[in-house]
Amino acid sequence: MAGEFLTACKFYFEADGITDKFIKEVGGLGVESTPAQDIHGSSKGGKIQRQATPTVVKFTNITLKLIATVDKDLYDWYQKCNEDMGDPRQWSQNRKTGSVVAYDQQGNEQARWNIINCYPCKYTGPTLTASGGDMANETIELVHEGVKRVK
Repeated sequence: MAGEFLTACKFYFEADGITDKFIKEVGGLGVESTPAQDIHGSSKGGKIQRQATPTVVKFTNITLKLIATVDKDLYDWYQKCNEDMGDPRQWSQNRKTGSVVAYDQQGNEQARWNIINCYPCKYTGPTLTASGGDMANETIELVHEGVKRVK
């Protein structure tokens, strides 16, 4: 029996005290284990052997695009972790456990990806144009130590 299809329009991001954001897009929930070069060889009797061996797992950075508001706690989080304005960077103590949650049409949680020890490594402010009618967007990129789909 197939489960309910997840729509791409009902989702949410949260991270230890960072909540109530208007998230427009989440990308980069990826994990990759690139195999080492194929190992080829020949054994007794001329039997050819081939083996692909996994290597270290790599995690892609997660990109959050959100609608800009007067709330700037994501920017403040970025600044604490990255900028040297007289104080040392505080990225280590500001790593957070985050989650991306997908909901069904009734608003029930249907899928969850937990993001382990994430912190922002890049912030991009909005492009503002006098003739534009679009909402101002901010983008924040998160580096992390793993993504696990738990639901």
